[in-house]
Amino acid sequence: MEIFLRNIAFAVTQEDLTIEFAKTLHKPPFPSSPLLNFEVHIFYKKHPNGKRGILALPTVDSGNTLLRAYGDAGIVVKGRQILLSKSTQPINKARVERLNTVPWNDPASPTIEAFSASSRYSFGRFLRDGSFSSEFTLPGISDVSCDLERRQDDDTHILFIRADAPPVFSVDNDLGGGAGPRRLQGLARHYPMPPGSNIQTRETFMYACRNRLHLRYSPVPHVRVLDRISNSDPVKELHEFLSEIPYELAFQVEKTTANFVFTPMEILSLKEAIISLQNEHGPDAPEIFGSFASEHEGHSASNKPRRRKRRAQWQASQEDLTSLLGRVVQEFVSEHLRPRRLLAPPPQSGVYLSYHLILTPTRHILEGPLPDQSNSVLRRYEHHECFLRVTFQDENRSKLRRDIDSSITDLLKERYRPILLNGYRFLGYSMSGLREHSVWFMTPFKDENGILLDPDSIRRNLGDFSKLYKQPARLAARWSQAFSGTDPSITLLSEEIDFHCPDRLSPSGNVMTDGCSSISTELAKDIWKSLQKEKKRPAKLRNMPSAFQFRLGGAKGMVVQDPTIEGKLVRLRPSQIKFDAPENLTFDVQSTSARPKAMFLNRPLIVLMEYLGVDTDQIIILQDDAIAKAQSVRSSSLDASKIIQQHGLGASFHLPSLFKNLSSILQLDVGNTEDELSQSRWTSELIESSLHCVETHILRELKYRAHIAVPGSYTLLGVSDEWGCLREGEVYATVFDERTGLNKQITGEVAITRSPQIHPGDLQVVMAVHRPELAHLKNVVVFSCEGQRALASYLGGGDLDGDDFNLILDPKLLPKRESAPGEYQALPIKTTPNACDITDVVDFVFDYIEADLVGLIAIQHLRFSDLNDPGCGECLELAKLASHAVDFPKSGTPVNFAQLPKLRKQPRPDFIAKEGADLNSDQYYNSKKLLGHLYRRVPVKEKWIPQDWNEDYSPSDGLTVEDALSRVGLRNLGLSGLTDPTEQLVEEMTHLLDAYSEQLLAIGQSHTILKNKNSHVSEAELVSGTIMANWSDHHRRRDAVSAMNLQTRELVRGVRAELLAKDLAMPDTETYYEEDDDYDDWTFREEFDDTEQRSMGETFKRSWAAWCVAEDALEEESRMFGAQSFGLIALGRMLEIVKASYMM
Repeated sequence: MEIFLRNIAFAVTQEDLTIEFAKTLHKPPFPSSPLLNFEVHIFYKKHPNGKRGILALPTVDSGNTLLRAYGDAGIVVKGRQILLSKSTQPINKARVERLNTVPWNDPASPTIEAFSASSRYSFGRFLRDGSFSSEFTLPGISDVSCDLERRQDDDTHILFIRADAPPVFSVDNDLGGGAGPRRLQGLARHYPMPPGSNIQTRETFMYACRNRLHLRYSPVPHVRVLDRISNSDPVKELHEFLSEIPYELAFQVEKTTANFVFTPMEILSLKEAIISLQNEHGPDAPEIFGSFASEHEGHSASNKPRRRKRRAQWQASQEDLTSLLGRVVQEFVSEHLRPRRLLAPPPQSGVYLSYHLILTPTRHILEGPLPDQSNSVLRRYEHHECFLRVTFQDENRSKLRRDIDSSITDLLKERYRPILLNGYRFLGYSMSGLREHSVWFMTPFKDENGILLDPDSIRRNLGDFSKLYKQPARLAARWSQAFSGTDPSITLLSEEIDFHCPDRLSPSGNVMTDGCSSISTELAKDIWKSLQKEKKRPAKLRNMPSAFQFRLGGAKGMVVQDPTIEGKLVRLRPSQIKFDAPENLTFDVQSTSARPKAMFLNRPLIVLMEYLGVDTDQIIILQDDAIAKAQSVRSSSLDASKIIQQHGLGASFHLPSLFKNLSSILQLDVGNTEDELSQSRWTSELIESSLHCVETHILRELKYRAHIAVPGSYTLLGVSDEWGCLREGEVYATVFDERTGLNKQITGEVAITRSPQIHPGDLQVVMAVHRPELAHLKNVVVFSCEGQRALASYLGGGDLDGDDFNLILDPKLLPKRESAPGEYQALPIKTTPNACDITDVVDFVFDYIEADLVGLIAIQHLRFSDLNDPGCGECLELAKLASHAVDFPKSGTPVNFAQLPKLRKQPRPDFIAKEGADLNSDQYYNSKKLLGHLYRRVPVKEKWIPQDWNEDYSPSDGLTVEDALSRVGLRNLGLSGLTDPTEQLVEEMTHLLDAYSEQLLAIGQSHTILKNKNSHVSEAELVSGTIMANWSDHHRRRDAVSAMNLQTRELVRGVRAELLAKDLAMPDTETYYEEDDDYDDWTFREEFDDTEQRSMGETFKRSWAAWCVAEDALEEESRMFGAQSFGLIALGRMLEIVKASYMM
């Protein structure tokens, strides 16, 4: 029964009414066991005599009883008498049924993190006009929970929760079944929502959102709900249309519907216009359509006034989408008729434009095309538009993984497996890709000879895998060699390869040269020259790397220079040759020993060091030094340059050399220095925010990863002693760095280890010695081939096929105790009864996603180590299981989840808390071990992210830079003064700025945790090479940062090429160096001819024009995305030329 309520005070809320009616309805004459359930609803439309509403009761008897007792007198709430009468409206049968089946839940004590929602439960999206598209609507009751640590809400309405990321759906198993909840792929008709035991009214739901979850909220009188707007018919028709147009254009079109920029119906209304666009503009059609989508959204990166004006005109006149597309085409044509070069020159041979699909349980996300690391398959077959990288992620961008509390078996089986087998054409994966749940797909295409290539034919062309025909995991692992990210060098002749070099074995039969062999100096020089050919730096050949990590046909591993080998020859050992591929003879390079890498501690290593008696005070001193350096990054330009370079940040925008030149050439400081003797200060908002990002990033790594730099210690590639001059327990290492003048022979006792560490024996003390036979080797650690077992295998089961090893030289950090290395019996390789096919490989992929326990084992090891020590039984068992888990991708045999030592319902040590976690909760305790002390010593400003500039004036402080430049004496250096650039140059640089800003925004949108079209990484994060948002998966954020930096590197490389004078610009590529190399092409050289000097002057003039255009854009639109960093690129170019001019 429903009771009509009148004369409700305007100050009364539904919560107030619910509480007051409970006082009446939960005492005699109403039943007390169970308590009577009811709901109160207040109408949004107000009446002059007060609010009105409805009281819903489960039975007619209860309603009549209430009216008999209070119908005449009413019930007083907040001093005003509420009048009651029987409602004349039709009964809501669903509501009555719910009230009779679900028990009462007191709104005064809702749960803090979870509550139940009743009645209709819908999942959908808000559309551009503010209406709500209800895509799935289900009956029943569902528990709604909010993870307070990871929540990133936008705002909440009374009838809706609006969130920036989709929810996670799970269903409880039957009571008593013993199993935990199962993850679902979303709301669908055959997935009824799980039954629940609690019910709360809409007001209680709002109470929990407002007062317990602290979500922002605002009452809205009315939201239009459109039921099942995304029905399948338009989607089916859309897919048929997309299959008829070229893939590059279809990808851009599909991306707009996936991001809800357009509905399928809107795209279908543009069908003829899109076909015409393709016919008339061919390869430019995808870019034009992307600009059209940006215009329609109103999120154009450059926010150019003429575009804002055009958009306003379009909105005012309500022209249709076809007319808007026509306008975009006209502007594109007019802009590209101007005589200017393309922004992005052809990418380096090791980089290509990638199309990327991300699949989550509830949605799919399209990204690209954006620069990505290439591999031998992509280079061999080209047709990059026919290859698609597909990544499986959870809604918060973490890896899908099972845990102690839930299962993902059904989700993998019903959501993902059909896609791999029935939708796209699965091709393969790299081993690093598999660890990140990323695989390759392709669509068949014809090569230049007209031969149709499909996944089967490409895999067959990789080599002979007949020996692995019953081992799906091992087979796919061998395929993976071709998908590893590499840089191409030269194609060898068959006579330049010795396939019959034997491995060196110990007396007991252990392989001592596992993964390593030798190469002649002459051939190594050819390979290095090929890698350097596009970098305009022939002088660097004198510093050729001593070793290369490579892929060559079916072989992989390391080769080390051997001057005693004559001619051009590389030797390959059985431990390197994984399969036969005699026709694939390109020497692809994965890494080199060109420079030593810095050495950093980490949490597992610190646990072992503490256990083995290392001086913990010295580790604290190192951390204090690291904290002080991180906080000094905003103190001066020179400090910023040193620290940024040490941590490998800001490389895409050449920040280390920029800050160094700001200090030495312009006498300008950056940051918050208060030193009266300091130089003039440049208060660029972008620079200050970027340095804040750098500081926060370093401190966050210190706090949550114990990423502590160890000065004077190094990380080097491992190689074998091909000369037989090292005894057992000896190593050789010399470090050399041309940039700093470092040239150091390492001798004496050193500690050596390799990440990840887990067993006490993973940290060993060895003797570093000098041997004249090895004097030609730099930046490698050479291991002895004597003894019963290879030292590399002591260190977490390492080998010499490309592993990095940490050398710790500080005597205070050497262990006082030694521990025998771990040694484990490998699990058997999983086989199939018959010859395996692609279905077996796909099954293994999903077995891996579900049973990948490496991360969980590492966390459990830290927890047991903190309660006991790394030598306890549980930790040693976890070390064994970790060894098996690491081998899982190759063996196909998973670790049994039930075998893991577990700590159920026990608090965790504070140092493994997620970023932003509430450490005052009962989930955590203060660890008394070293990691706990280190964790609590690091001051981090939690959840800090750069803020948008909201002032009306320019944020760049460009006048300070221009004043400093004017004092340099540019004309005395043969450079033009700071005169107004020509109109033609201004026009060219304006178009360059617009194109740069659009591409920079696209990169920023691709690397947000939220993955929606309204969010993007800030310009400061892009410049500094960091991401500030808290991610639940640190490794996923690290990979996102790597991909983002590769893309910004290519974009900046393109801009710098545009700034070059035309007679200096190279046709294929612009100078670029390895990530940590911050030299410029001119300052490296010692002399220039007249033509080069003139070219430098012209490049300076073009760079000055670019700076002026950026400054003018910021004066006109101070919030313009990309303009500040565009100015930084131009300024960096100018300072490089000034520095080179000083040297002439």
